[in-house]
Amino acid sequence: MQGNLTIGSFGLMCASVILMGFGQLFMKLGLGPKNLDAGSLIKTFLNILRIMFSPKVFAGLCLYVVSAFLWLLVLSKVRLSVAYPMLSISYFLVVGLSATVLRERVNWRMAGLGLLFISLGVSFIGFGLGQGK
Repeated sequence: MQGNLTIGSFGLMCASVILMGFGQLFMKLGLGPKNLDAGSLIKTFLNILRIMFSPKVFAGLCLYVVSAFLWLLVLSKVRLSVAYPMLSISYFLVVGLSATVLRERVNWRMAGLGLLFISLGVSFIGFGLGQGK
């Protein structure tokens, strides 16, 4: 069947997810405690533009763009019903980066349980592929 997952397409998918996760991290690092609400609509818009071009936020946005291009390559090679559930890998990465790099407090019991349920759900989707009509 056309569009099945291969080692190469899995690698592209992982690269896209990793770049997306690090893009999130850089955007968060670049924002810091800054408040985007500056009062008027024009001031808020100008404030968003200023923050978008700060080095870390801009780097995060660039990583996101590269991730999107890789994701387009993935979608051209893999069925959407296979590719999209694989995005759940990003949850593991972002929780790990949040705890280690950002030093965010993570309730590992709850986070682990949530990640386990996500993994189980994706597994059920994967086990069901190709078994329908």
